[in-house]
Amino acid sequence: MLDISEYPLLDGHCHAFLPEKEEEGLDQSFNLSFLQIPDPHNTSTLLFRRVVTELARVLDCDADWATVAEARAEAYGRDPSAYIGKLFREAGLKAMLVDQGYPCEEFNGYSVPLSGFADLLGGDVAVHPLFRIEPVLAELFRTASSFDELLSRFGEALEQAVQADGCVGFKSIIAYVFGLRVEKIKESEARRAYTAASQSGQLTKSTTEKDWIPNDGANIRDERILRNYLLWKAFEKSIELSVPFQLHTGIGDSPFIDVRAVNPLHLLEVIADEQLREAEIVIVHSGYPYVREAGFLANNYPNVYIDLSEMIPFASIGGKDCILQLLEMAPVTKLMYGSDGFGVPEIFWIGGLVGREALSRALQELVESRAIDEEYAHEMARLILHANAVRLYGLGE
Repeated sequence: MLDISEYPLLDGHCHAFLPEKEEEGLDQSFNLSFLQIPDPHNTSTLLFRRVVTELARVLDCDADWATVAEARAEAYGRDPSAYIGKLFREAGLKAMLVDQGYPCEEFNGYSVPLSGFADLLGGDVAVHPLFRIEPVLAELFRTASSFDELLSRFGEALEQAVQADGCVGFKSIIAYVFGLRVEKIKESEARRAYTAASQSGQLTKSTTEKDWIPNDGANIRDERILRNYLLWKAFEKSIELSVPFQLHTGIGDSPFIDVRAVNPLHLLEVIADEQLREAEIVIVHSGYPYVREAGFLANNYPNVYIDLSEMIPFASIGGKDCILQLLEMAPVTKLMYGSDGFGVPEIFWIGGLVGREALSRALQELVESRAIDEEYAHEMARLILHANAVRLYGLGE
């Protein structure tokens, strides 16, 4: 494999966590399901087997799950920061962009202050916040007394996130509830939808992926219209504030996401709109399993970028092939590493290991096929692992 170990990792999409809030066993952390996957299925995926093997090496113990789980619990419990630091240093993780919308008080009952999370990491990793719009919309749907108040406070919240709170980008998970077929809505239609959904009580209901029950009723249609309109306003605000906009695409928490509705090609009306041409749109999770579609969009539209998180590490041994599929069309200057790490530090760590390995194997294959030379392969590694994100999000060195 091409040796790309010298290049630091910038994790372009992940979530803060607290050791004391670890709710499930580690064996349930390497799938994307809210369903409890029973033994032996949960421990028989190739990703989980790789985690066990690598943890046994790090913890210097036998590579059976029971032994690894016990050694891990002891090391993590004894000194969480030291354990996390050891894993993150091995992965070469130097910076991360943290989606503050998960976990959050609204949906999880707790949040993780960014300063506290940085302290947990021991100061070794630079932490930059991303602003997810759904939690603030949930609050505004409960508390705003009119459409105009909703719109005004939403704009103020977006401005504060960037100008006062230091957020380096916006994020939306509209895909979870309404899919990615986002349409341009007239203000008059948005006002009508707001009034109807407010009067029905629809807007005060929780619409997270955990407890939303899909139906085709008028209330749901009205909320979809309103959310499409507000998302469009957020795109416009991202242009005004010069920050990128991340959109969840592709796979997510089962059974709450309809993977059929989250192909990034559904975003074409957004991406092709002339008024949004300056919005820097990041296709999060590479659209997996729709990676070729994501690569096509990045190739054809100047303002479309691709984040590799969740595809790495959850695609397991498929990471190399997925990277090559993206590179069939996507400019290398538009691909950015990420893990979608959440809940436990091992996702961040194994993402770094298998992501770097997958990229190395892909680049080596390109060199051997004479598509590129070794010098450019190293440049590609540097760009994907950190430099593209540094440039796009304006992070400096």
